[in-house]
Amino acid sequence: MQIDAELSRFIGGVQSAHPPPSVEDLPAYVKRYAAMSAKLPTLLVPVEAGDFKLRVGGKPVPARLYWPIGAKTPTLMAWFVGGGWVAGTLATHDGLCRQLAHDLGLAVVSVQVDAAPGQKPLQCCEEALLALQTLMEGRARLGVNTKRLSVGGDGSGAHMGLQAAWRLARLKPGSIDSVLAFYPLVKPDFNTVSYQRFAGSPVFSRDDAVRAWNVLLQGNRELWDERAVLSHGSGTPLREPPAVVLLAAEQDAVHDDALYLHDWLHSMGSRCEFLGAPGMPHDFARMQHASAPARKLMLDALSVFSQHARLKA
Repeated sequence: MQIDAELSRFIGGVQSAHPPPSVEDLPAYVKRYAAMSAKLPTLLVPVEAGDFKLRVGGKPVPARLYWPIGAKTPTLMAWFVGGGWVAGTLATHDGLCRQLAHDLGLAVVSVQVDAAPGQKPLQCCEEALLALQTLMEGRARLGVNTKRLSVGGDGSGAHMGLQAAWRLARLKPGSIDSVLAFYPLVKPDFNTVSYQRFAGSPVFSRDDAVRAWNVLLQGNRELWDERAVLSHGSGTPLREPPAVVLLAAEQDAVHDDALYLHDWLHSMGSRCEFLGAPGMPHDFARMQHASAPARKLMLDALSVFSQHARLKA
């Protein structure tokens, strides 16, 4: 199966103007990610948005709240932006988070936590956990449901959201209701079948993945830490694990990462649903309005998540 024809045409047009940089050229990758993000198709949706700063260990972290018009005390979802742990911003994920807030009826807080050069290894993962704790403790001030909390993310953001949610759920059992993860980066193993098959993907290549993991781990791929690879934790199941919905693009180098994560979560007693997205590449959620099939797959996935997260309860 090939990439969906509508998405393929859109991707081809964008890629021709922004050829991929070398694996060593991190600044060029960040610049290219921003330029390509500016060309993503979006729609106007009835959602209000406003920026604020999260205080995380004395450091201000950029955040943006999306509120569906007419909603009263909705459930809060903390969304960690993707972009290889370094390129994603509130701006690059604005369209996706607006659509999520509208489609799910949630108050979505987009959180920009990245692995800036010069940081300690995995510092961004600690900041993600602290950001999630801050949002949990600030629900009353935000005007959302104070009893519930969901977490989400895409790509590297799904990695950060999952590890933060899992660790917070261990510290405070029952604190996280559900997690929505789009094509998560799970482990620095670049020799799986999907990595081999889609190594040259025009959206997220093997080189892109190597660059991203090098940013997070600073070259130490053997680091045994659950903040790096969730399954490298204690191996003790959580008392009250969150429900998890994994959406894996089938034309994606990290497709097999999601399969591995699904099996591990099940072994830990988590209620986990795996959804495949035929014909879809990595990052298709942000491109959903370039393709009718992509938009339908997104709506179907969000419907499944809504049921698992009991958002209508």
